[in-house]
Amino acid sequence: MDTGHFTRLSGDECGHLLRGHSVGRVSWASSKGLQVLPVSYVSSGGRIYFRTDPNSAMGELAGPIVVAFEVDDIDVSTATGWSVLVQGEAQVYDDSTSDLLIPEAWAPGMRTLTVVITPSSCSGRAVSAANPRR
Repeated sequence: MDTGHFTRLSGDECGHLLRGHSVGRVSWASSKGLQVLPVSYVSSGGRIYFRTDPNSAMGELAGPIVVAFEVDDIDVSTATGWSVLVQGEAQVYDDSTSDLLIPEAWAPGMRTLTVVITPSSCSGRAVSAANPRR
């Protein structure tokens, strides 16, 4: 019988999971209320980088502004998954002299603003159900 688990992930595990994925959600208290939007990102040197349209709602992330960033992976068929939550500050990043490869956004349009999130904290959880559906 599977007893399942709900465990905290270490900082190293959280960093590994962040580096292993490329799509997450950024959230912040915008001028129009709470926002939670997906972004294509890269994690490097402990920071998170992505591009956006400076004239969009995410243009506010040129900051500095307090944000949360989440990445997760859920497998409904096995009732397992994990989630990593980063809290920190977003601001504009000048990538003109950087060789960092930031993935293109899935949404169409010009994404000329590069944002960097500098974490102040990072936490994660992994879960599996005691009796997964089969």
